[in-house]
Amino acid sequence: MTEPTDVPASTTGNLLLVDDEANVLASLRRLFRPLGYTIHTAVGGAEGLAILAQEPIDLVISDMRMPQMTGAEFLAQVAQRWPGVTRILLTGYADLDATVDAINRGHIYGYFSKPWEDNEIRLAVHHAFEQKRLREERDRLLDMTRRQNDELKALNLGLEQQVLERTEEVRQAHASLQ
Repeated sequence: MTEPTDVPASTTGNLLLVDDEANVLASLRRLFRPLGYTIHTAVGGAEGLAILAQEPIDLVISDMRMPQMTGAEFLAQVAQRWPGVTRILLTGYADLDATVDAINRGHIYGYFSKPWEDNEIRLAVHHAFEQKRLREERDRLLDMTRRQNDELKALNLGLEQQVLERTEEVRQAHASLQ
């Protein structure tokens, strides 16, 4: 296993790993645990959806080929029900049409072929979390800007009213001096 070279040692985020193969889940868990993520695992799409309904998940990595519900079907439901969750697909076979369909239906952030290269998938997950953090910061700043603009509008209305009142006072004072 290659040690990461460009991935920070400590990160935060909730990661859901979905695969019907226990050894794949164990490998992914070992890969991400040292990076500080909170890791949840599911052995299929239905279990993954149940976890998403109960836990605040930031990113999902799902296998493509699973019984009952394919990774494409699972990730499409995730995209529909939890659009803020980043989605990554693992595929162990070279069916390009199915992979492209999964990417389009599930609005997938990225995909990796099995076996994956450890550092590449770590970096992809790190970048996905960084993008999420930047989106949240952008949204926070936009919200703050909107609130400040609303406050400025209210202050401007108040100032306009004060100017009108003061102008009327000056006009009346000038009229009485006449």
